[in-house]
Amino acid sequence: MDIKKFYKSYMAKQTLKKMHQYLSLSKESVYGNDFLVEIRHPVNKIYLTIEKDSIINGRFVFEKETGKINVGERVHIGNSTFISIDSIVIGNDVTIAWNCLFYDHNSHSTSWKERRKDTIQELSDLKETGDMIKNKNWDIVKHAPIKICDKAWIGVNCTILKGVTIGEGAIVAAGSVVTKNVDPWTIVGGNPAQVIKTIN
Repeated sequence: MDIKKFYKSYMAKQTLKKMHQYLSLSKESVYGNDFLVEIRHPVNKIYLTIEKDSIINGRFVFEKETGKINVGERVHIGNSTFISIDSIVIGNDVTIAWNCLFYDHNSHSTSWKERRKDTIQELSDLKETGDMIKNKNWDIVKHAPIKICDKAWIGVNCTILKGVTIGEGAIVAAGSVVTKNVDPWTIVGGNPAQVIKTIN
């Protein structure tokens, strides 16, 4: 038996047992060994919803009580990371490859003075509580929902940033950084992602 695989699978199952009241997971979907949910400061609500007939791996992180992620039907998610304080919505029939990052906020202010305060607060929180973002000032952090529409395909190593909508049937080429909306049935690629061509 591969001890590393067993341990990862065991830890994932233990995590889900502890968090079941915050999750709405279809029993008709399959959850891989790399499926992990982290809710930093939970309140009584559903954070993650996954519909039927999906294949789910990856890490789903909720840094603030306002975050939420909804995953539709027949979605295949590789070992990617989703970080939410706002909203990430993934439609039906979406394919998301490995090592992608979906980030619905900036994490810090664009002001270096505010970032300096963040670091000082993080250090204090780590020393006192072990929780680096326990007293983080989220009021200065810009955030906006991410939406991945039906039938879209996100290639390996892509980054999708706050406020982006990927249109129906669109394809994001491997290694792309998406900072603006992608039209339906369009292939984009690069950093920042640009239109390569449209799809019939």
